Amino acid sequence: MPIQSSATVPKPSGAQQGIDDAILTKTTDGVITSWNKAAEWLYGFTADEAIGRSMVGLIVPKERSHEPKMIVERLLAGEGVRQYTTQRLRKDGTMLAVSLTASLLRDDQQSVLGVAVVSRDISELSLEDAQVRGEIDTLVWVGRIRDAIDEGRIVFHAQPIISLRGKQTSYELLCRMMGRDGELVSPVRFLPVAENYGLIGELDLLAVDEAAAQIAKSHEVSINLSTTTVGRRHIVDVIAEKLVSAGADPSKLTIEITETALMKDIVAAQRFATGVAALGCRLALDDFGTGFGGFTYLKKLQIDRLKIDVEFVRDLHTSLASQHVVKAVVSLAKGFNLDTVAEGVEDQRIFDLLDGFGVTHVQGYFLARPAAISDVLGPRVTGREESTGRGER
Repeated sequence: MPIQSSATVPKPSGAQQGIDDAILTKTTDGVITSWNKAAEWLYGFTADEAIGRSMVGLIVPKERSHEPKMIVERLLAGEGVRQYTTQRLRKDGTMLAVSLTASLLRDDQQSVLGVAVVSRDISELSLEDAQVRGEIDTLVWVGRIRDAIDEGRIVFHAQPIISLRGKQTSYELLCRMMGRDGELVSPVRFLPVAENYGLIGELDLLAVDEAAAQIAKSHEVSINLSTTTVGRRHIVDVIAEKLVSAGADPSKLTIEITETALMKDIVAAQRFATGVAALGCRLALDDFGTGFGGFTYLKKLQIDRLKIDVEFVRDLHTSLASQHVVKAVVSLAKGFNLDTVAEGVEDQRIFDLLDGFGVTHVQGYFLARPAAISDVLGPRVTGREESTGRGER
């Protein structure tokens, strides 16, 4: 039931102030579903003003619009999110330094219903202190990534992509970083930093190397390439050289790119798509259904596969809207003679619905979690002992 609120937001005074934490709940895609009194005085919006609106643009500033999705991904990956220091907007336009703690909300069947977020005002540290903390943390991560690359601690996990139509199982290769203590670091911790500080290109090339090695063993694999890499003028030549050097069949490689990469430079994306198609590789459009230009890209680019975004899969058994979207994507794909992959399949009910809708491939925890590539596909045949990560994402 929505929280009722008055038109004004009185701020607690004296002993009350700072005691009650601001608590809100939201859907996994960021729409606010509840908003307590402490949130009203902390952010300045009444519950009536906040509920039903997206956090991004309301209290999440544009430059931090990636954070809600990152937090959800960390939670779904089994990581805790506690005392995460960031900045949020108040209704009056001022910026507020806050510490966030987040947790998943689940029903009796353990299906994810949404996210609870507890916010605490830490403005006594000053906004500048919070910014400095964030910058220092980022620079620390830059050094960690650089060391991991130099020391061979970037590893790859594999997750099966299962065909529902009798085709060979393929595998998505997922980047992981291994700490010096042997523990795995989730990609949501380091990939955004790598993208923002010029290290993502090196990680992409390591992914191509790993893909070539696995294809040489007759596996079909998919890899994700960043916007930066897709935009490099000679990247197709580099991919071709690596495949030839490994003796790998290009037709067994699928390269996944997101709509973000396409939006940034459609000319570069067209050049890339034409080049990889000429090599014989396949191209997949990742997170399909979340953007506005998908139909345009299908017309302009040589796409072979559509990956249906997890947001339309996770609640498929309860959301008619998601069912309509998935059916529409499948129908569209059939018209273009494309494969479809549904990501985030977490239970039998969703699996059965996807099969009935005509999806051609499925991927998710219900089928298999990502695991060390040597456990899934066997060790590389390179004459050297491979260093691999163990565990799950």
